[in-house]
Amino acid sequence: MSRRLPGVLAALAGLVAMVVLITVPTVQCLACQAPLGSTDQTLVRIFTRWEHAFTAAAYAELLALFLFIWFLAYLHGELRQVVTGRVLATVAAVAGGLFGAGVLVQVLLSLAATTVAVSADATIARVVLAVSYEGAFALAAPVAALVGATSLAILRTRWLPRALGWAGLPVVLAALAWITPGIGAVGGMAWLVSLSVCLGVRALRPPPVAAPPVPAAADATP
Repeated sequence: MSRRLPGVLAALAGLVAMVVLITVPTVQCLACQAPLGSTDQTLVRIFTRWEHAFTAAAYAELLALFLFIWFLAYLHGELRQVVTGRVLATVAAVAGGLFGAGVLVQVLLSLAATTVAVSADATIARVVLAVSYEGAFALAAPVAALVGATSLAILRTRWLPRALGWAGLPVVLAALAWITPGIGAVGGMAWLVSLSVCLGVRALRPPPVAAPPVPAAADATP
C-alpha cells in the first residue's frame, strides 16, 4: 500500500483542486451580483458586503493551486512512463503551469477585492468584476492543451479507460471554439475530476504479478 499511497494522494489532490476551482467562482458568481454597468456606489457596497467571502475564496483557491501542482507533477511522471517520447508529457506540464498561473491571478484578484471595503475604490471593483465575467476565457487554452495531451496519451496507450480519452476531445473543441471557451474551460476542469478518479483507481490496483520463469528443459542426454 505504501507504494500506491503517492498515487492515491495525488489523485485526491487533483480531485479536490478541481472541485474547489469549479465551486468557488460558481458560488460567488459576481456576474450574478453586479452588472457591468453598475454605479460606483453599488459596486463598493456589493464588494464591501462580500469582503469575507473574497478572503475565503482567496485562501481556498490558494489551497487548490497547491493541490493542483502536486497533481500535475504526478500526472507528468505518469505520462513520461506510459508514452513513448516526451512531447505529450511536456505539453501537459507546460499547459498545467499556465493554468496554475491563471489560478494565481484569480487569487490575487480575490485579495484585491478585499481592499474595496477599506479603500472604497470602485476602479478595483470594476477590474475584478470584468475579469470575473471573462476570466474563464483565459483558462481555456491551457485547459484544452492539458486535456488534449492527456486524452491523446490515453487513446494511444490505453493507460486509462479509452472512454475517458474520447470524452476529452469534445472538451478540447469546446474550449477552443470562439463562442464557448468559458464553457470549455469549466468542462475541462470537470474532465480533470474524472481523470483524478481514474488515476486513483489505477493507483489502488495491485501491480501485475510477474509470470514465473519457465524452467529449462531437462537434458535428456544420458
